[in-house]
Amino acid sequence: MNHNEPVPPEIIRHLKRKNWLWLLVLPPLLSLSLVSIVKPAGRSVFMVELVIICLCSFFCGLVLAVKSFKTFRQRFLGGLFFSGGSLYLISCVVFLGCLPLPQRHLSPAQIQANRHQQEVSRKAWVANQILPRDAEADLSMLDLTPFYDGILPGATPEHNPSVRYQKPGTHTWDGIKFDVRGIVGTGWLMETGSIPVGRKCLEVNFLHGVYWGVPSSPVCQFVIHFTNGHNEIIPIILGKDVFDSRFRNNFVPTNAVIWEEKISTNAPSQPNFGFFIKKWNNPFPDETIATIDFVPEQNSFLVAITLKPISSDNK
Repeated sequence: MNHNEPVPPEIIRHLKRKNWLWLLVLPPLLSLSLVSIVKPAGRSVFMVELVIICLCSFFCGLVLAVKSFKTFRQRFLGGLFFSGGSLYLISCVVFLGCLPLPQRHLSPAQIQANRHQQEVSRKAWVANQILPRDAEADLSMLDLTPFYDGILPGATPEHNPSVRYQKPGTHTWDGIKFDVRGIVGTGWLMETGSIPVGRKCLEVNFLHGVYWGVPSSPVCQFVIHFTNGHNEIIPIILGKDVFDSRFRNNFVPTNAVIWEEKISTNAPSQPNFGFFIKKWNNPFPDETIATIDFVPEQNSFLVAITLKPISSDNK
């Protein structure tokens, strides 16, 4: 067969008859398996699933072309033919059920119910990964266990050995003890439920972060609810109260806590990911705080909340 000849039509017909199972069954099953492993979440879920589908389609089509043809040109054209059909890609998307168009026929209540079910499943998985509070945790450190919907970087064993993480548990930074065991706000929650407090305090300290946002704009807010009905809103501004948690350009602000470092045998370790401390001086120390709400706006998350009590007794 001449190297410059196109793929003969009779070969294509033979392959279509012989390998339709390979083309129409294996790629969707492989895609479904990868999606179940990756578990994409948040607003990018559709794009992540679509990329996985396209990669699986291309891989399976290329393997089939390599098995079926002898020359590079035939394998290349065959790979494009097998993996690039729009009908095939659409059938994969529909098969996985990740195309958002059908949801337009769902009622708002059904969409909300689906989202709630996804949130419940996600939280159940996270709950199995979260460590219990250790002996050093006291009442000044609010227990966020019911609100965690994400795990800390490095909390699972599948991490990069070139990166060093701190361990979950009680940590003291800037003289403040924090209960650091999970993350609240990973794209599944629009806002938390009300975090119970039921105490008076001189200061509220938030440990939090943000993945990205618009500089000089609010990325989240904390709402303090007092028992007398009075509320205080604490906006968190990117570039003032919080910065990029990935420490781009190795910039580490003074209120930052380094949680993750890149390590190398030939160079000093570099900060790679961290959290930020926001201190709020309570102007109403004689009023009891009933609850605190965390309301994310731009890819922000909450790690811990610690109160500075009026009394030195935290027991």
